[in-house]
Amino acid sequence: MPTLDWIGKSKVVNHHLDVPYKTLERQYSFDKGGEHKEDNGSGNMIIHGDNLEALKSLLPQYEGRIKCIYIDPPYNTGNENWVYNDNVNDPKIKKWLGKVVGQEGEDFTRHDKWLCMMYPRLRLLEKLIAKNGVIVISIGYQEINNLMLLCNEMFSTKQIMIITVQTSGGKPNGGFNVTHEYLVVIAPLDFKPNALESSKNVYSSPYHGMNLATFNQVQRPNQAYPIFVDSKGVIKGVGESLQERVDNGKYVGDLEDFQFDYDEAPEGTTAVWPVTSKGDPCVWRLIPQRLLSDWEKGYIKVVPINNPNTINRYTIQYLSGGIIDKIINGEFEVEYSSNKDVPTIEVLNYSTAGAKIPTILTNKLYYTARGGDEVRSIFGTKSAFPYPKPEKLIEDILHYISSDNEIILDSFAGSGTTAHAVLNLNKQDGGNRKFIMIEMMDYADSITAERVKRVINGYGEEKKAVEGTDGDFSFYELGEPIFNGDMLNEEIGEDEIRKYVYFTETKQTLAPHKADEPYYLGTYIDNAYYFYYEKKQITTLNNEFLNTIKTKAGAYVIYADLCTLSNNELEKYRITFKKIPRDISKL
Repeated sequence: MPTLDWIGKSKVVNHHLDVPYKTLERQYSFDKGGEHKEDNGSGNMIIHGDNLEALKSLLPQYEGRIKCIYIDPPYNTGNENWVYNDNVNDPKIKKWLGKVVGQEGEDFTRHDKWLCMMYPRLRLLEKLIAKNGVIVISIGYQEINNLMLLCNEMFSTKQIMIITVQTSGGKPNGGFNVTHEYLVVIAPLDFKPNALESSKNVYSSPYHGMNLATFNQVQRPNQAYPIFVDSKGVIKGVGESLQERVDNGKYVGDLEDFQFDYDEAPEGTTAVWPVTSKGDPCVWRLIPQRLLSDWEKGYIKVVPINNPNTINRYTIQYLSGGIIDKIINGEFEVEYSSNKDVPTIEVLNYSTAGAKIPTILTNKLYYTARGGDEVRSIFGTKSAFPYPKPEKLIEDILHYISSDNEIILDSFAGSGTTAHAVLNLNKQDGGNRKFIMIEMMDYADSITAERVKRVINGYGEEKKAVEGTDGDFSFYELGEPIFNGDMLNEEIGEDEIRKYVYFTETKQTLAPHKADEPYYLGTYIDNAYYFYYEKKQITTLNNEFLNTIKTKAGAYVIYADLCTLSNNELEKYRITFKKIPRDISKL
């Protein structure tokens, strides 16, 4: 598979490792009652700050936990005025830092800059996404080829699909009328999307034709037999299968020469043989014993037909095993027949839905203009945010790829459309989806968060009023880095330090404090972790501290400033000592 190369690639492939861990500092929390200084415990987050640093800050709590990621990065049209500002220590890239990316011709390296910007962010998204999670990226024609090569290189074990979305009636461009954009979907190989309610067909029947046209009497002679039906549509019995006739000597010819005999039906019944709608011989899906058993249970249906291609006056239909399982476990409501002679049950709430995502989307609700109308209805003016994604597009994407209790991340949050879609979905189905929105621009509070506030409370007036969704969130700013150079930044909160230490050791989320063991972090794979830290005094791992340990484990990892235990003692108690990286001479 071809790989992609560009100016600066060698300097950014590991750049995500150099990005510092920073704390997330909550500024306020919000619910229908307004803003609060107190933490409302919401799992919904809006983060203001560079998305590369913000993504890194999420790792200790969310690595491998995000089920759905949707991003809408710069399309690199040449008209966006986006800025490449990643702090990469390389002379070529330093020339780019802080400069507005211009059009082709004005800026010959704008595609290189775009790739340098995207690569480390995708690396961090790769760490955050769950194994069965899905990443969806909106993009235009300007970078679709680069993005596909990049994704094929980075996500080689996933399936990657391009979906074309009609976004307008057309925009003239160099002799072409551009009416579409793209969604790049990165999904597991066994990905199974949910079905949209709008695609369901509630008028279809759960019963399917029992003819199995892909086989014939030669291949499955035990499934070639007549079914005897009376004038009321009652199955009165079945005849011998071809296999039975061969076994008992009633038929001695070649299997392919066997002829279906309609005259062998008992008096008062009609023989129904397995033939296709064209009249070609085939076999039944069920063997005789299963057919009769399912008929008695109500899982078989007899339907009159008038097909000149066949002598059959009836077609036999059946319920598949999957539908029967759903009836048994209560997913489908059924109504049993009052006619004991015809026990066929009716499935009351059956509907079909194509649980497949179309690769061409033409719904006018997905048009970009729709997104602008939504911004105007929320803020009173379209100019509040240019070219926002329409809420319905994101809502349907999230419906396809997430369930009702999962975490959804958007690291290019813009006007907050993704949060809007999450809140709408939760209102529709009573779900408990959580969103994490990251926006680096100064409008993160005045536009992104403000939109979410109005969606929660409701917006618009009179006939155009839109009812609130309810919900809540907390707003964060990126805080201090956890390290200053090689030394621990002790100006940040102890809880943040503990969270970081446990994550770097185990890649797990830190559990709440144990009241009787204040220095205990957690146990992972039979290793107990302790962070023996006091901000204003030196800590020492000694026998006195060992006497405070109450958690039993196969081994121990203990952080402290000093250690007075001998190597023999450390080995005896299966302890790994790690020195806390700070300047203790200043204490």
